[in-house]
Amino acid sequence: MVSPEARRAALQILINKGLSQRAACRAFGLSRRVACYQLLQPEKDRQLAQVLRESSGRYPRFGYRRIAVMCGQSVDRVWRLWHALKMALPRRRPRRRRSGSDIRLPGATQPNSVWSYDFVEDRTASGSKLRLLTVLDEHTRESLAIEVGRYMRAQDVILTLSRLMRLYGKPQYIRSDNGAEFTATAVMKWLRDANVGPAFIEPGKPWQNGFLESFHDKLRSECLNREWFLSLREARVLIDLIGVQAARLGC
Repeated sequence: MVSPEARRAALQILINKGLSQRAACRAFGLSRRVACYQLLQPEKDRQLAQVLRESSGRYPRFGYRRIAVMCGQSVDRVWRLWHALKMALPRRRPRRRRSGSDIRLPGATQPNSVWSYDFVEDRTASGSKLRLLTVLDEHTRESLAIEVGRYMRAQDVILTLSRLMRLYGKPQYIRSDNGAEFTATAVMKWLRDANVGPAFIEPGKPWQNGFLESFHDKLRSECLNREWFLSLREARVLIDLIGVQAARLGC
C-alpha cells in the first residue's frame, strides 16, 4: 500500500518534469486533492505544534501516544504533526533474542492477580544512597507504589504490601527475585498468614520478571537519569509526581 506522502512525492516528480498537475493526477488515477493537501495547516496546528515541542523537551523519552494523552488530543492528529515535525524517537537496537522460552507461572490472568516487586538504586547530588521499592500489577502494568528511602528492610516491605492490600485487595501471587528482603523469614511468614503465594524467579534470570524490568528501564530513563536530587525529601516528592503521572497515563 502506497502512503499519501509517497503519492505526493511521485506527483511532484512528474510535475518537475513539465507535466501539469491535472495531467499528473490523471496519470496516477488520483484526486487533485492529494496534490493540494497541506500536511501542516499553520493556523490550525501552530499552537498544538508548540505544545508538542514543549512536552517532548520536558519528557524526551515519551512517544506520540503518551504525549497525545497528556495533551488531551487525538492520537491520529498528534501522530501527523509528530512525524511532520520530525520528532520521532530514534529506534533502539533490537536486543538479541534468547533461544527457547521460559514458562511464566503463575501468569496474571486478571487485574490484581499477580504483583511484582523489586528494588532500584540511585544517589543524591551529595552521593548518598537512595533505594526505591517498586510494586507493579502485571496485568494492568499499573505502578502501585514507588517507596523511596535510604535503605529498605523486610519490615518496610511488609508495611508497603500491607498498605497496598488495604487499597487494592490481596493478589494471588507476588513475584520477585531471591533478594534478602523478599526471602526474609518475617516477609515469608506475613505472606503465608495473608494467604498470598510468593513466586520467585530463578536466580540469574531477570527476564522472568520482565514487566517490572521494563518499568524500571522507563523509570530510570524518564526520571532517575534526568533528575538531580538534592535530598531524600526532594527525591520522594519528584518520584511521587512521576508515579502519579504514570498511573494517569496508564503506562
